[in-house]
Amino acid sequence: MKSSKRSSSRIALFIVVLAVLAFGLFRAVPIAAAPSHARVAPAEILSRPDLKICWAEFARNEAWGQLGSAGVTHAPRWDVTISGLVVEHPRGTVVIDIGSSSHFHDEIKDYGPYDHAWLETLPGSSRILKSAPVALRDLGVDPENLFGIIASHAHPDHIGGAVDLPHATLLMPHEEREFSEDSETHRNVQVIQDQAKAIHGRVHDIVFKKTPYETFDESADIFGDGSVVVVKLFGHTPGSIGTFVNVSSTLRIFHVGDAVNLSEAVDRRLTKGVVMASTDENRSAADAAVSRITQMHQAAPNVIVLPAHDRSAWQRIFGADPRCISSR
Repeated sequence: MKSSKRSSSRIALFIVVLAVLAFGLFRAVPIAAAPSHARVAPAEILSRPDLKICWAEFARNEAWGQLGSAGVTHAPRWDVTISGLVVEHPRGTVVIDIGSSSHFHDEIKDYGPYDHAWLETLPGSSRILKSAPVALRDLGVDPENLFGIIASHAHPDHIGGAVDLPHATLLMPHEEREFSEDSETHRNVQVIQDQAKAIHGRVHDIVFKKTPYETFDESADIFGDGSVVVVKLFGHTPGSIGTFVNVSSTLRIFHVGDAVNLSEAVDRRLTKGVVMASTDENRSAADAAVSRITQMHQAAPNVIVLPAHDRSAWQRIFGADPRCISSR
């Protein structure tokens, strides 16, 4: 009997070791380079608008660092944030991502056991700090007077807060709008059904032009002055995007949503690990988006790449805690 128990323990230990190796080594080779592309640097804005950017934090979590990237991560712990990047522009205020809905647990109560467990384990496990309206008000932003919410994608920890802002307009590509609308009739874990219904009719399509920007072939200039420019990062979801925010000539930020989870993945040209890659809608397109991000980073290393959930990356811009930075 004792021998049998020892044998079972060894088998269990062996399985754990294999799992750890799989997390650390699967997809560990640096991702293939993006196709050669000349950099199209943005023209200097002769009359740059005064901008103020703020870090609005809605929730926090912690995870094993190895979940944040393929390969063996340098970070032993992944300090996860659910945050929004607020951009106050003379023409209006936009928020890039708006966090989770304050009604999240009620919104998923009728989901099946497997889907419910998945949602509670991933987007539902974070510690809520503030609802979207409260977080914005604490930064001096009127939540009832937003120009719009730029959604990096339609997952519940990125658009859910729009449920608490019923008058806000959302900006996303038509591919992402259709992805959300499909969830109104086909319940799934990617876009919460009640959230999809709540934003129906409030989405304005981001229309891309064949205007190259950095290492991207198409772009959409939200205010028409080069201060907030959106590019395609399709793959994580059908219409996921990245947003450049040009605060000044020395402070340029590239918010990449969930295209990557940790900044070190960009520096090391690594894609997601096996677990988080399972959240990508189109694996090959998602990997291609990472290649394009790393290519841009190599061509313009002064641009700060900001993964949506890497709290350490937010801290490198704003400091230890959420606050505002002005270009003035």
